[in-house]
Amino acid sequence: MALDARLLDRRSFVCASAASLGSLVLAGCSMDAAAPEGSEALGQDPLDATTVDVGIERPVCLDPYGASDPAAAQIVFQVFDALTRFDFETGALTCLAAESYLVSEDQRTFTFTLKEATFHDGQPVRAIDFKRAWDRLVSPDSGAASVWSVPSREHLLALVEGYEAVRDGSAASLSGVSCPDEHTLVVQLSAPYADFPCVVADPRLSPVPAQAEDDSETFGLYPVGNGPFMVDGALSPDKDTLDLIRFEDYAPTPATVGRVRMRFQESVTDSFRAFESGDLTVSACPIENVDTNAASWKSSDDERLQLGINRHTVLGTEPIVSYLVCNTEVGPLDNPDVRRAISMAIDRDGLSKRVFRDVRMPAYGIVPPDVPGYREEGWSAAAHNLTNANQLLDAAYPKQAGGERDISLTLLYSSDSGHQKAMEEIASDLEGVGISCELEEVVFEDLYDRLQAGTFELARIDWEPDVPVMDNVLFPLFHSSSIGGHNYARYANERVDELIDEARSIASNAERLERLRTAEGIIAADMPVIPYIFGAHAVVGTRRIAKLLIDPLGYAHFYEAELA
Repeated sequence: MALDARLLDRRSFVCASAASLGSLVLAGCSMDAAAPEGSEALGQDPLDATTVDVGIERPVCLDPYGASDPAAAQIVFQVFDALTRFDFETGALTCLAAESYLVSEDQRTFTFTLKEATFHDGQPVRAIDFKRAWDRLVSPDSGAASVWSVPSREHLLALVEGYEAVRDGSAASLSGVSCPDEHTLVVQLSAPYADFPCVVADPRLSPVPAQAEDDSETFGLYPVGNGPFMVDGALSPDKDTLDLIRFEDYAPTPATVGRVRMRFQESVTDSFRAFESGDLTVSACPIENVDTNAASWKSSDDERLQLGINRHTVLGTEPIVSYLVCNTEVGPLDNPDVRRAISMAIDRDGLSKRVFRDVRMPAYGIVPPDVPGYREEGWSAAAHNLTNANQLLDAAYPKQAGGERDISLTLLYSSDSGHQKAMEEIASDLEGVGISCELEEVVFEDLYDRLQAGTFELARIDWEPDVPVMDNVLFPLFHSSSIGGHNYARYANERVDELIDEARSIASNAERLERLRTAEGIIAADMPVIPYIFGAHAVVGTRRIAKLLIDPLGYAHFYEAELA
């Protein structure tokens, strides 16, 4: 089985035009300096003075096992601590539930030493609690699997020894995960993967106590975590709110915010109206309210990802790239010059302004911002250059008397992608250089089937890395072993494969990025895919918020938040 199919999920079709309210991030909005004040009424409860009201979708399951929707993932992020966490402000990986970790020279064995910590019910957090969480995530026979019919994140552990045996039912637990003592977790991989410490930063790989398996149904509605906030009362269809209250024994110090009150909203519009009326402190908002001046990628401010007294909006990029995949096995797209010409014909800056109201950042390369390895200069063939595009096309498909060329393409896209206008603009751009481009709109299932079967020419899809590392973009999309997985372009280049494989075995971050960037340079020259826009999100807050980081994954860092 290709490594990308074992390590990655099937989220290559994420609709980047409409991220979920559950993650606090839709195609965002902005408030001016007169953002409304919060309207929490002070009552008898001492937590009222430090309560933050947040608009969010109603989640399904609060167990890390089943936190597949963005709303559930947002709550799990507050209630559970994974081993590590990626710091987007510094670009570094930091320890969280782990105190430290060691990596073997071959990048296959990872030894995590845990901090002294407790679950919210006072039980100590032990290495076996991580092993239990991972075993149940992978096993199709776990108690959680029998209760929650939601997608799990088992693919994150696909490189752990014993993964296949647990998946096929021949083993009950991962042989590659061991617990020499209560504070030591040892993970053995089946192949080198230097970025594995970034994988275990996913909140859904957090530890769970024994009751998570003993009574999975109750745990999914009323989980016991190890993070800075604890769930106060079970998730219920009869309640329109869910309170997360400060865990007073959280080390090293409890949060300043005493309570995060999740108020369930039916839509972004409803949430924003509640925000405008003063019922919410933090919310997403409709795209028509966006102030593009708030865009984080247009600012060099170190605090551009933070809501604060002087910043009531975060309009940031997401690690999602929208692109056209070229079927390199069929003509005329088997010709790299044609692929490069198509890319040069696309006016990405115009797309951003006319279609996405300038709230989306044009994609001049495949690696999203906020992923280490991203290059501001982008791919040379992604620059809008009609002269060069025409010259490349003239060599193989010279213009006829009427100005058209003997070249026609069909551009396939999903009807629920939200990118119809963008596809119309791209088709118009291609017509401008003499390429006849017919749009074909299909349902998601048909798009997926045709990508798998290779019965397409051009197709529009998205890619969202599970892990914010460069390998998690290049390997699944371009490694030859990923053909049959997410490498829908059927792209194969031996040197690219070698460089990506080498990078996985290199301990040094700088050297690993050097290999991957070299591989990306070859890919950029071959142009098997044509990136055109990155994802974006916007979050607004009232003046009660003095500091609140909204990271590119959409997680709100309430633990570090400060109130005015």
